[in-house]
Amino acid sequence: MWGLCKISRRRGGGNAENDLIISWQLESRDVTTSQVSVSDRQGHEITSLKILGLVPDASFAHVHDVSARPGGIIAVAAVYVSKEGPSQVRPASTLLLFDFEGRLVSFLALAPWRDIDRLEVDEQSNIWTLLSNSSEVKSASMLVEYTSQGAVAKELVPRSLFPLHADEIQGNSAIGFVHMGYDADGLWFWLPGSTDFVTVPPKRTPPVTMKTGMPKEEPIESPISLVRESSGSLIGEFREGVRPQPSYYRWSPSTESWVRFKPGVCDGGWLIGTAGNEEVYLGYEGVDICLFAAQ
Repeated sequence: MWGLCKISRRRGGGNAENDLIISWQLESRDVTTSQVSVSDRQGHEITSLKILGLVPDASFAHVHDVSARPGGIIAVAAVYVSKEGPSQVRPASTLLLFDFEGRLVSFLALAPWRDIDRLEVDEQSNIWTLLSNSSEVKSASMLVEYTSQGAVAKELVPRSLFPLHADEIQGNSAIGFVHMGYDADGLWFWLPGSTDFVTVPPKRTPPVTMKTGMPKEEPIESPISLVRESSGSLIGEFREGVRPQPSYYRWSPSTESWVRFKPGVCDGGWLIGTAGNEEVYLGYEGVDICLFAAQ
């Protein structure tokens, strides 16, 4: 069972998926320390990953996203910056695949037009990647699916469907950043600014796009976290103006509207994912795991 327990948390990114808690440091300049941690749902660390040391010529490594599936792989989207500096050597985007012993099983250097913004691992250990830009080559697709061996399996979702993001996914602290997930109903992602909510069913049938808009209450800022629960609704954690306390809203595809709610004893926590019909939160001040059963 999930429950109130402690977890070793990296300062940076994190998510809860597939009965795992994953956290990572956004940037590492120390080859001796782990940058990614994968724990079970009781908060016990299963493995940790040292990312920077894989490229001896790199001065630091930036992790964009991490996804994992028990019995499968751990996928990491990372960018390496050369010791010579980004003005001399272009930062290198990579897709790194590890087993649950922490061993590197594949290191894929990516072309600039394959830069990964977000990624997810599916049931077959295929890796779905959301491309951040079209770069020099005008890529026609927003998504690229890789096999567990790192080969390109399929390109999906035309970038032309999203004019605001046709050349590059737009995102900043004012309009928010892209969010993505994978569950029994397939892949989904949400684009900031345009508020496009895109779902790709498991059978790779044509994607469905809806616009969520933003909660009507003012002043409301972009979502800090966005996850999809088993009902198909989106759950968002937002900041309201200068208030330090977060607020939470649920968006339903049937009503196409946001409704505010409070997640019980988890109120004030960092929303990082879902587990069945429960939302998973981490404490901002401490490192407690907290669950809230969706209604």
